[in-house]
Amino acid sequence: MRKMKKKISATLILCLALLVGLTACGGGKADNAADQGKGNEAAGEKVTVNMGFWGTAQDLKVYQDAAARISEEYPDIELKIKQYPSSEQFWNTLPGEIAAGVAPDFIKISNEGAFEYINKGLFTPLDELISSTQVDMTRFPEASMKIWNVDGKQYGVPNSDMPAMFLINETMWKDAGLGDYPKTWDEVKAAAKKLNTDKVHGIIINIDAFHITNYVKSFGGGWGNGKTINSPENVKALEAIIGMYNDGLAVTPKALGFGWDGEVFSNELGAMSTGGYWYKGFLKDANPDLKYAAIPVPKGTANGSTMSSDAYVVLKDAKNKEAALKAAYFMTNDKTQTEFMELGYNPAVPELSKQYFEKNPEFKPVQPALEYSTDYGYPTDTKRFTDELVKQLEERILGGSGKSAQQILDDIQKQFQ
Repeated sequence: MRKMKKKISATLILCLALLVGLTACGGGKADNAADQGKGNEAAGEKVTVNMGFWGTAQDLKVYQDAAARISEEYPDIELKIKQYPSSEQFWNTLPGEIAAGVAPDFIKISNEGAFEYINKGLFTPLDELISSTQVDMTRFPEASMKIWNVDGKQYGVPNSDMPAMFLINETMWKDAGLGDYPKTWDEVKAAAKKLNTDKVHGIIINIDAFHITNYVKSFGGGWGNGKTINSPENVKALEAIIGMYNDGLAVTPKALGFGWDGEVFSNELGAMSTGGYWYKGFLKDANPDLKYAAIPVPKGTANGSTMSSDAYVVLKDAKNKEAALKAAYFMTNDKTQTEFMELGYNPAVPELSKQYFEKNPEFKPVQPALEYSTDYGYPTDTKRFTDELVKQLEERILGGSGKSAQQILDDIQKQFQ
């Protein structure tokens, strides 16, 4: 699950970039491998394509089933699946695999943080490959394609899209005698006052870039890839977060000894939280009896939230890039997408997306947010930015630094001029 992922160290990212650079210096070998792959296709031999991903055992089964069927569409491709236990292990392991020439040809990755890797040249632009393989990218919505398009180049084959959500403990809400679910942060604060008890906190605010960014977008703000960090809208969003802590309405998971917001929610120590579709799978195991409601991120001054988009990206040193793109595209077939739909993923295919909300009625209230949710907009140096944002806000909320929201964002903006 996305919010249980560990953060990637800057050192590892640098190592990965350097290793990719080194393999690029030996481009002749990579090109020869690609040419060799095409030769194998011409000779009727199968080309082996390797895919890497991190996810659940259920995800693995869906991918293995798809790999067993790929010959129906591409008889010249043999697809092998490699599962990594976590994103941390994936990014820790990949540099060594690149150096040894055994890295996957393509991977599934989230758009949160992808901008950094694209700028470091780790992924292959797909435009020419799309033309030569003639895969039909028109089946994906423009919003999905746009998230994975940087400087006019397409880097990802969209797999799933889902707006951020606001989760509410339905039982606590009803027991408190509350009516309609909140549409604004002011209504959230009013509800939190009634939901607060000596054991339960009204609202969970995980001091994490994902959650902070959703507050920012709900006030009409955004990071602008580093250009608008200290905008007035962003300042208002941070003031709202700090205010809820000052009023005793909010709690951060760290203060309760938990790693992320879902754990606080599943243990019924918090009544409301920003979150996402991954809550469904997590709560199914963590607290199957918990009844919850999912609604769009409440409005500050605007309708706004993040769009979590998974996509398949071809690594820069893939041995046969055309075969890798074909295999990646095959993973978006209707059967595989329908199976992922059962696991809570909203397919990045409009016809299937309509079915998704029928199969997952608890997420139906969030459907309108597909129209206005947008990419994260982090600066190129994403890891350094998110670390600094979290550090400064934690120092203010947990450490009592006394800094205002304006001072915090001004300080961070200076680092990303």
